[in-house]
Amino acid sequence: MSFSEIYDYKLRAYFNERISDLSHEYLFYSYPDQEQNLRILTLNINEQDHISLVRWHDLFDRSLFTKMDHPILSVTDAERLIRLLALIFNMFDIHKDVAYCRKNLCCVYYQYQVSHLAERGNEFSLTQDRLFFLHLLLFELGLGDDIYDRLTIENNKILYSMEDGQQYDLHILIDILHEHINKNKMDMDTRATLRKIKNLQGQLVNFILGSHDVYDFPYDDFNKSFAEAKIFIQAYNSNKNRALEVLIDCINEHQSPTEQFISHLILMNYSYFVLKSNPSEITYFKLFCKKKPGVFMKVLTALLELGFFVDNTIFANAGIHYDLSRVKGVK
Repeated sequence: MSFSEIYDYKLRAYFNERISDLSHEYLFYSYPDQEQNLRILTLNINEQDHISLVRWHDLFDRSLFTKMDHPILSVTDAERLIRLLALIFNMFDIHKDVAYCRKNLCCVYYQYQVSHLAERGNEFSLTQDRLFFLHLLLFELGLGDDIYDRLTIENNKILYSMEDGQQYDLHILIDILHEHINKNKMDMDTRATLRKIKNLQGQLVNFILGSHDVYDFPYDDFNKSFAEAKIFIQAYNSNKNRALEVLIDCINEHQSPTEQFISHLILMNYSYFVLKSNPSEITYFKLFCKKKPGVFMKVLTALLELGFFVDNTIFANAGIHYDLSRVKGVK
C-alpha cells in the first residue's frame, strides 16, 4: 500500500464517520490517550507492542548522539533530522475536532501543491511557491524554522543544509542517520521495525514531492482540475471569465461535502495566486458578477472566512469598502 492510498484513506475518513479500518500489513490507526477525535498512524512491532510513527525515536537510545564523532552528522543535525522524520508523519493524522478544520485544509492544500508543482518543464516559474508551501506544511505539522528553513528543493529532491553549510539529499541523510542508529544494541523486533521505518521515511519524502507517488483526489467533480495551481493559473491567464465561473461554482449551496472541499482549494488558489499580489483584481470579479445578484458578496464572504492570505486589510485600496462593510462575522 502506497502513501497515496493511506492519504486517500485519511481524507475519506473525514467524509465517512463509519469508515472501516485501514487495510495494511503492519500500519494501522490508533487513538492516543483515548482521544476519540484524533487518530494517528501507528506501526506494529510484534503481537504485543506498537509505536506511533511520530514517536519512532523512542525505539533507540538518544544518548548515542551525545558524543558523536561523525564525518557528516553533528549532534545538532542528528537531533533536527530525528525530529523532522518524526513530525512529518503528522501529515496522516485524522483530527476531526472542529477547531482543526482550517489547519487540516491548509495541510492538504500545501501537500497537494508541493506534490503537483514538480519541475516538469512547465512555462510557469513556481519554484519559490513550491518551497514556500513545503515550509508552511512543515510549520503546520509542528516543525520550527530552525529545521524547515534548512530545506530547499532542487531537481525534485529535498536538500537539507547541515551545520557546516553542506547540503545533502534527505534520502542520503536518512541512510546515514539509520546507519548510526543501528550501532545501538537492540532486539530483533526493534531492528526489524527500524528497517520498516527507514523505508517508510524514504517513501514519505517521495510522496511529499510527488515523486513516484502522486496523490490526486478521486472525486467526480468537473472543477477538480482547478484545485491544481498550474491549471488554475493557466486558466486565469488565458480565459479569465472561465476561471471566474469556476469561482462562482464554489459557492453553490447544493454542493456535496467533497465538492465543497474542492471548492475551498480553488478559492485558496485564487486568494494566493491572484489576490495576494494584486488585490484590485477583485474589482474585475465584482464587475463580472454584476448581472448575478448576491453572488459577489457570497464569494467575497467565502474568501474572507477562509482567510487564506486574504483579509479586510488587503482590500484597503481596492474600492470595495461598502461590500466589506456588509460582510458579517468576519474581521
